[in-house]
Amino acid sequence: MTEQRWSIPVDDLVASAQVPVAEQVEVQAEPQPATDWSSGMNPYGDGMSADADGD
Repeated sequence: MTEQRWSIPVDDLVASAQVPVAEQVEVQAEPQPATDWSSGMNPYGDGMSADADGD
């Protein structure tokens, strides 16, 4: 069988694919709600909300 034209040795493939552990961790800030997420103290206090039976 002839050698494949685009083949590379396995050791070269593994060495080029490895990423250091320190670079694998993504640091994210603590999630915070948006500053405009609420329209007021009681968003359902407008009289338009219903209870379980729809009244």
